[in-house]
Amino acid sequence: MRLPKPIQDASEAPLKNFHTRVFPKPTLYWLAAGGVLIYLVLAAFLSFGGIYLLPADFIKGMFRSHFGPVFMLLGVPCGLYFIFWRASDFIAWMLAPKVLEVGSEGLRAGTTRIAWRNVSAITPVKNHDRLVLKHRGGTYRLRLNLWDDADSLYEYVTDHVVEVLLTGVHRQVAAGKQVPFGPLSLSNAGLTHKKRLMRWDDIENIRFQDEFDQGVSTRELIITADGRSIKVDEARIVNAPVLLAFLSQRLAA
Repeated sequence: MRLPKPIQDASEAPLKNFHTRVFPKPTLYWLAAGGVLIYLVLAAFLSFGGIYLLPADFIKGMFRSHFGPVFMLLGVPCGLYFIFWRASDFIAWMLAPKVLEVGSEGLRAGTTRIAWRNVSAITPVKNHDRLVLKHRGGTYRLRLNLWDDADSLYEYVTDHVVEVLLTGVHRQVAAGKQVPFGPLSLSNAGLTHKKRLMRWDDIENIRFQDEFDQGVSTRELIITADGRSIKVDEARIVNAPVLLAFLSQRLAA
């Protein structure tokens, strides 16, 4: 039976880790693309007043193109989208402190401090290299690509948050409660999906499968029980790392 890798014991991790800020180079392409779109539209409009930022023949060609009206209408909104959304990591990088500190008690980035014990949910966002932490003070989006040794940072934060949340899950299951994880829920009896109960002894295999469709990468959790398999998008599973840690421990017992 293939099981998720057990979480690392947080007590074995260093007391504190420091991660320095790194520049997100891919954002330069989005910034450049957004700037070019806005510049082209601006040049086209200024040409009406006799101001040419680009050769007149080039601008006339833009207007004569089949895509000219669409470009004039959507060029600026698309440019702003590229700059403020697709290249948002650049803005976050400018505002981020130079050092991110993680320790056995929690995380600190500038004036932001989060204790692991106050985190209620952890959500990995694979396509954007982020960890979303919901805590008592709100929501913190940890942009992993802004820090050096991002893989180590991901493992460290995930291990410590999972360790805290997993204790609560075990407590609820032992009390006979059903613990929800989005489309899945677990209890003493087993794992439930769409009202179908898969008892622990009937679960044969749990594995991940990466999917790539139209430029978007996703990861599916595949569970096989009684010869039948179900697929669940990891992004839909609330507290997915906590669920996987519980399954790893429960099915390995």
